[in-house]
Amino acid sequence: MSRPPAGLGAPVRPPAMPQRTAPVRPLHPERALPVPPPPRDDRRAIRAAVRARRRAEAAERRRPTALRHPRALAGGAVGVLVLLVGLPLLLAFGPVFPVRTIAVTGVSGGLADTVRSALRGQLGRPVALVEDRDVAAALARVPAVERFALVRRPPGTLEVAVVPRVAVVQQRTAAGWARLDAAHVTVSVEPDPSGALPVLTVPAGTPAGAYASVVAALDALRRSDPPVTAVRLASADDVELTLRGGLLVRWGGPEHGAAKAEALDAALRRAAKGATEVDVSSPGVVLTR
Repeated sequence: MSRPPAGLGAPVRPPAMPQRTAPVRPLHPERALPVPPPPRDDRRAIRAAVRARRRAEAAERRRPTALRHPRALAGGAVGVLVLLVGLPLLLAFGPVFPVRTIAVTGVSGGLADTVRSALRGQLGRPVALVEDRDVAAALARVPAVERFALVRRPPGTLEVAVVPRVAVVQQRTAAGWARLDAAHVTVSVEPDPSGALPVLTVPAGTPAGAYASVVAALDALRRSDPPVTAVRLASADDVELTLRGGLLVRWGGPEHGAAKAEALDAALRRAAKGATEVDVSSPGVVLTR
């Protein structure tokens, strides 16, 4: 082999071609052994470790939020507690909410003024401290009040809804004309009789419980025409009524009130001119005289 002429340098060799390395294949692929899965205990341990890690990460995420502003959270809790406890105490005992106005509903006129006057002692008290028993004790001196309902309206209004007693008869007494309600309670005493109420006459020795028979008779005849102008009570089973015009009605006892009222209405339509008495004590047999 001849050498290159002087001054031309070393001969140039072509670059070496990269060699490809074939992957190692088993001689007998059908005989290659499969890789066995990890044991069951290992899989359980892995899952348990994953769950523990997730719980730890969740706890770490929550921890900064809970401890971000501990002083602010404590202050907010104290403020809520003070608000829940202090506001009711302020309403109950604070001098900023005294009773300044007493409103009376259900009645008007003189009775409303009497109720307000009886409750004047509640003025200036904390509105939340006024109890029903306090109002009941004050209104016990007002017999015309049958019952009441109390409503407290902050900041300073005490509202009393009154149900008045309704007089059904009047009776002459030494002090004047007493108006009596259905419970035999004196509603008021007036110097002159009322033309709208029947006059009650009760002989001496009449049982006090017999008054219920009068109330039953008047209730059955509350829409009668002519109206009742007088009632005489001899006993619980002996009530006599006088209608406007002077007709006497022997009513009897408190039973069968509706039937007696119908019998009296029919007897008045059929009564002969000049009749002075109708007996409906037995509504099946009505007698007219």
